[in-house]
Amino acid sequence: MGQSRELSPYRWVIEGLLILALLSQTLVWLAPAAILPPIAKDLGISLKSGGLIISIIALFIALFSFGGALIVERLGVLRTMLFGVWLMTVGAILSGYVAGFGALLGCRVVEGLGFGLMIAPTGALVVEWFGEKEWPYINTVNYACSYAGIAVAFGLTTSLYSRLQSWHSAMLIYGGAVAIVALAWTVLGRESSRVGADDELSTDAPAADAGGAPLGEVFAMRPVILVALAFSFAMWVFQLYTAFMPSFFVAYRGMTLEEAGRVTSILPIAGIFGAFGGGMLTTVTGLRKPFLWPVMTLMLLGCIGSVLSPNAALLSISLIAFGVGASAHLGAMATLVMELPDMTPARVGAALALVFGMGYGFAFLSPVVGGALADRFGLEAVLLGTLVVQPVAIVSFLMVPETGPGRVAPAPAIAPGA
Repeated sequence: MGQSRELSPYRWVIEGLLILALLSQTLVWLAPAAILPPIAKDLGISLKSGGLIISIIALFIALFSFGGALIVERLGVLRTMLFGVWLMTVGAILSGYVAGFGALLGCRVVEGLGFGLMIAPTGALVVEWFGEKEWPYINTVNYACSYAGIAVAFGLTTSLYSRLQSWHSAMLIYGGAVAIVALAWTVLGRESSRVGADDELSTDAPAADAGGAPLGEVFAMRPVILVALAFSFAMWVFQLYTAFMPSFFVAYRGMTLEEAGRVTSILPIAGIFGAFGGGMLTTVTGLRKPFLWPVMTLMLLGCIGSVLSPNAALLSISLIAFGVGASAHLGAMATLVMELPDMTPARVGAALALVFGMGYGFAFLSPVVGGALADRFGLEAVLLGTLVVQPVAIVSFLMVPETGPGRVAPAPAIAPGA
């Protein structure tokens, strides 16, 4: 098992780099959502096209998360990570200079390509550098940092825009921050020498043939497919709501853009605590499933309340429930994938690429479809109507096997005549 191998102190430098990378990913992705109305006005585009600015990055995250898994097999984890973070940097910086809708979409494509290439290396680096008993803790911190990036995107971007009176300048500042992260990875990034690509990390089942392509192998793993389905439908809902919630509050609740940004930031702030709480509880209890389908149910209730709440207090409670429900499953989900039988760093990277690739593919579609429907039926109706897919996430997570050390082992069969 991974924990029996000698662990290098340098793993904490790698974790620091991962934290910065994960913060940067979600910040770059969702920052335009916080100031979508002025961006749309400046570019002269509709709500549907505005949704595409947010969702186009998810499409290329989806496509190139698979690409990242394939590139890891050929170039290694670190080189793939470096390609990803530098591409994301280039796209983020250029978005601060473009003047047209098509050019901005092009920058978002580059950002999404970089983001996608970083997904498989992130999981593989955790497995390579850390012991198995550390995985739940590291996954918890990492996914909480992703929500911290979202919180910054919604909480800080509107203030930057108000002060600078330019969404280009706000994007350029974020691009500069990502450039610093890319330089840090270039100087300090390393691959671990303690784990080979085909070293087994689980001894719960007979060894699988290590000669196949990891991405192809994980397509045959039923639990991975169930996790991918659950995450995909949850991401459909999450991306639609995060893309249009500030616009909904402005149009339907009479808030200013800055007020809408502050209120929406409740969601990712709650997500930080949800990711930490869910991750710590899954670690303490040694169980994964109690932090999967139940929190998807909480997310569903929070979504309903965030649209229908009649006053500020209930709205805040609903956004907290939404944020916790959307984040508390992430550490348990990633750890469950890592704990499946016959996993290696390459297979973990491929499995997480499949899960996140499908998830971000759905995240691309939902604002495009939702924006088109909102132009016809209204944003409130679309936000509520899309919740019919959330039970798919709940049921899919309910069907995955429990992999944690706290699971109840099946009783041994009693031999006849005993």
